[in-house]
Amino acid sequence: MVDTAHSEQQGGGAPQAEGTPPSAVFIVLKSIPQRSYARDLRLRDGDVIAAIDSIAFHGDILEFENMLIAARDSDTEIFVTIARDDICFEIFMGRPLGATFDYTDTFRANALSERLATYHIGPKAQYKTYEAMRNVHRHVALHNTSYSGLATVFPPLWLLQHRALEPLAAVVAAYAAAAAVHWAAFIVTVFLIGAYFHRIQFRILRNYNLFTEHYYWVVCAARSTADAQKICRDIDPKCTFSFSYVGPPQDGEADATKSSKRRAAKS
Repeated sequence: MVDTAHSEQQGGGAPQAEGTPPSAVFIVLKSIPQRSYARDLRLRDGDVIAAIDSIAFHGDILEFENMLIAARDSDTEIFVTIARDDICFEIFMGRPLGATFDYTDTFRANALSERLATYHIGPKAQYKTYEAMRNVHRHVALHNTSYSGLATVFPPLWLLQHRALEPLAAVVAAYAAAAAVHWAAFIVTVFLIGAYFHRIQFRILRNYNLFTEHYYWVVCAARSTADAQKICRDIDPKCTFSFSYVGPPQDGEADATKSSKRRAAKS
């Protein structure tokens, strides 16, 4: 459940100055430029800043932007709950978004407050960032962006774990060629490939997914792959995964119901 104590302490009533919101409303992303941090996070116009560090956030735009500047200067990230249509999910933000903002109206704010009252957010430390890339067939490649020691120690197993077969074949071929030349060349090759994977392991996955025609789609924070898949399924009920924790996609009737609920929420 989201803590609402923060919002209660901020007082109520009408705005006292231009640009200052009533205490009960939320900040909404009004416009996102093509080249911006908000676009990198795959945020959308209309996304609402619902909570920060598990506390419902009713601060003004300047306060929120100052928090992002402080996060950048201190090299930390703030833990933000995003409300999109009829779903909520978490995301880490580490610098100013480069977007323009507005405030929700009272009706939308009240509906979101009711939803947050029953929405559970776990401790920030339990969450990791996941990036989802989706192709035209709605197949999703989902990856934890955290550093993996396995990629450095044993790149072939790490590539196999992520089903990156073409890079796996290239690495194995490099090992084989080096071993055919000399055992010392094999050791040097193993060390160099491990060092390379240590530095850019997640970029390797991104580039491989682009090669297989999966494109940037969703960035979220979740406690497990299963939770991240659920977020993706909530956003797109027809998306699929190679190894699914959330079952098959919804049928057409369920999908139509989901779409109608989203249209109702927007209206």
